[in-house]
Amino acid sequence: MNDGVLPMRVYYINISKIKKSILFAFMFGLVTMFLAAALVRPAGILVNAGPHAICKVKNGKKTAALTFNINWGSRVPGPVLDVLKKENVQATVFIAGTWAKNHPELARRIADEGHELGISGEGLSGPGTNAKTPFKDLLAKSRGDILEATGVSPALFRIPGGDWDAAFLTAAAESDCTVIQWSLDSLDIQTPGINNIVNTIVKGIQPGAIILLNASDTASQTPGALTTVIEALRGEGYELVTVSSLLKLGPGITD
Repeated sequence: MNDGVLPMRVYYINISKIKKSILFAFMFGLVTMFLAAALVRPAGILVNAGPHAICKVKNGKKTAALTFNINWGSRVPGPVLDVLKKENVQATVFIAGTWAKNHPELARRIADEGHELGISGEGLSGPGTNAKTPFKDLLAKSRGDILEATGVSPALFRIPGGDWDAAFLTAAAESDCTVIQWSLDSLDIQTPGINNIVNTIVKGIQPGAIILLNASDTASQTPGALTTVIEALRGEGYELVTVSSLLKLGPGITD
C-alpha cells in the first residue's frame, strides 16, 4: 500500500566513463597544442605553409645586412662599391640579368670584391614581359646571364617592388632560390636627400634587419649617404654582414 510517499530513485554515476571522458578531453587538448606549436614559429611564420619571403632574421645580436638593388645604369654602382671597399663592408647585391649582360665589368667587380650576389626580379614580370614565357624560365635566363658575367650562380632572389604572391614564391623555390626582401627601406630611390636617407636607416634599424638600398642610377644620392650610414650603424654597435651570414645567426622570418 502506498501511503503517499513517492518511491526513492537511485542514480548510479559511472566513474569509469567520466574518467575516460576527462582523459579524452585532456589528450585532445594536448594534441591540439602540440600541433599548433609544430606548425607555428614564435614569430608567427607557418613552417608548413609553403615557400615564404624572408624580410628579416630573428636575432638578438646587433647584426644587420646591407643589400642593394641594381637594375640599370653605370654611374652609381661604381661609387657605391668604392665606399663599401673603403669601409670594408661586405653587402648582398641583387642585380638584374639584363644589367649584368650589359655591364659585365661592373657585375664581375661586385663578385671579385667579395660581395654576395642575388638575382633582382626587375623585368621578369609586369608590362613589357612575355606572358607566355613561364616565370621559371625567365628566372633561369636571368641567373644564366649573371653566371656568364660573373662566374657566380646566385641562390638568392628578390621580387621587384616587394610585391610577391604564391606563384612567385613557388617558382623561386622550384628554382632553388631563397626569396629575400627587406625589413627596412631607406627610400633612397626617391632621392629624399642624404640626411633623410641616413635618418631613415638609423632610426629604423633593429637586430636582424635587412636594409634595402639601391645602386641603380636613379638612386643618385646613395653614394653620398653610404659612408655616414655605415659609420652611424657602427656607432650604434652594429656589425654589417651579408644576408647569408645573417641567416646563420637565426631563422629568416617575414615579419
